[in-house]
Amino acid sequence: MLEHGLQLVNLITDNDNDVDRDVEVMNKIKALIEKHQLEVGDKLPSERKLSEKLSVSRNQIRAAIQKLEFYGIIKTMPQSGSVITGIGMPSINSMMTDILDLELPDFRSLVETRVIIETQAIKLAAVRRSEESLKELEEAQLDFQEKILNGEPSVIEDLKFHLAIVKCSENTVIYGLMKIIVPGIIGHFNKEHICDRSEAVKLNKEHNAILKGIKDKNPEEALKAMEIHFTALREYIKK
Repeated sequence: MLEHGLQLVNLITDNDNDVDRDVEVMNKIKALIEKHQLEVGDKLPSERKLSEKLSVSRNQIRAAIQKLEFYGIIKTMPQSGSVITGIGMPSINSMMTDILDLELPDFRSLVETRVIIETQAIKLAAVRRSEESLKELEEAQLDFQEKILNGEPSVIEDLKFHLAIVKCSENTVIYGLMKIIVPGIIGHFNKEHICDRSEAVKLNKEHNAILKGIKDKNPEEALKAMEIHFTALREYIKK
């Protein structure tokens, strides 16, 4: 039913209570699973039906579903909708504890941790990446690129690309840590609109350079590309 993984995003973040509301909705969905009203492999009801059943807004449902999808708890497939994936309830309970404990660290700390993790992980990724994990990374980059070409917000796709980089490292502990800190970063990005669309072409070029370093199994090239990519982010957190 659910995999210990990624918390996701507060897509609708008007104030600091949004995180709590997302967690509340996630707990309600968790309760449906505990009561066996939702089982592994079940298709998630529509946003409208969940909104009515849980007495929350559709925006809250949407934000919670996307957060659960980042966690790996729910998988959304084109034309098929969102499906409950498979893990045991102890993992769900542990995951929810992680959300409550780790959702609110300050943004600078989150970014510093992310930079430390990724600059080490990318060197491992360039050496260890498998054909399968490389394919996932390439697909994540294509998703990011598609959003940019369509002029759509690409924060989530950007961070999915970075998660795919860490996954290429074949280090499950590093990957787990990255999945824990991602949601807070996404939430802040959405609140502050840090990712300016005018920067999209530049970011895409940097992503391609990172991807090339990993694909070529060149850790020095990959790290150099990542350091360039993080320049603007490092400058931002110094403000």
